[in-house]
Amino acid sequence: MKELVIRTISGSVFVILTLASLVITPSNPIPFVVLFSLYLMRTVYEYLRLTLGKSHIALKVIGICASLLVFLIGAYLGSGSRGMSVMWFLCIFAIILLILLSLLALMVDLFAKDSGGVVYVWSSFLYIGIPFALLALMADFIDGYSGWKIASLLIIMWSGDVGAYCIGTAFGQGKNGHKLMPSVSPKKSWEGVFGALVFSVASAIILRACGVLFPAYGFLLTALFGFVVCVSSVLGDLAESRLKRKFQVKDSGRIMPGHGGFLDRFDSGLVAFPVAALFYFLVFFFHG
Repeated sequence: MKELVIRTISGSVFVILTLASLVITPSNPIPFVVLFSLYLMRTVYEYLRLTLGKSHIALKVIGICASLLVFLIGAYLGSGSRGMSVMWFLCIFAIILLILLSLLALMVDLFAKDSGGVVYVWSSFLYIGIPFALLALMADFIDGYSGWKIASLLIIMWSGDVGAYCIGTAFGQGKNGHKLMPSVSPKKSWEGVFGALVFSVASAIILRACGVLFPAYGFLLTALFGFVVCVSSVLGDLAESRLKRKFQVKDSGRIMPGHGGFLDRFDSGLVAFPVAALFYFLVFFFHG
């Protein structure tokens, strides 16, 4: 009971703080940028601590700084009706930065006692830095910056988590349950995935009815967005579960009591963020 209370309190603080940075002043990106910069740095740190251990301090600093830099550029480009016109610039910059990052990390790694850390610095940039940058850039797609775009995406993801937990717990456990990938995550079930889909699509439709998600488009497009976000979130969750199983850890950190670390909180988003950004891009490209 005590653990449930702690988990509920820490989760509520995280949700309230995150949404507040997005919707209290939805046209002002500064609160979002500040808070998510902290989220990003901690997430990259947890990933590199998980993969590199306690060593490779210099490589960790390089990885954190590179991801933070590309996120801040994405936030700048996505904060004033510049998102679509400079999307290709961000892609080119990311490629150049990735090359320079690889060279710098390689030079540092050559002088390290234990080599092999470059690949994890590289992957931290691709796995965490780029998705966060695309999330920031997405906020400007279609009709200018609005924190509600990011908030809506997060609400859909969190609703999917609730649906997966409720339906999965009720119908997906025991001998009658249908396991999703037991070798990766034993507790996840197909029933839970179904629950996640229902809750995600329903939350997307509700957000559309409230006028904060694709207000100029129909409910069918919004429902499709909820479906796509849910599927990508499940894939992101499974990817992090596989990562933790590989390194034999239960949680990526302890910063959120009862929830683990920020990598545990944003695992689904690391796939859902780029997919959502692509969805917004395609909507803009085909519908304007």
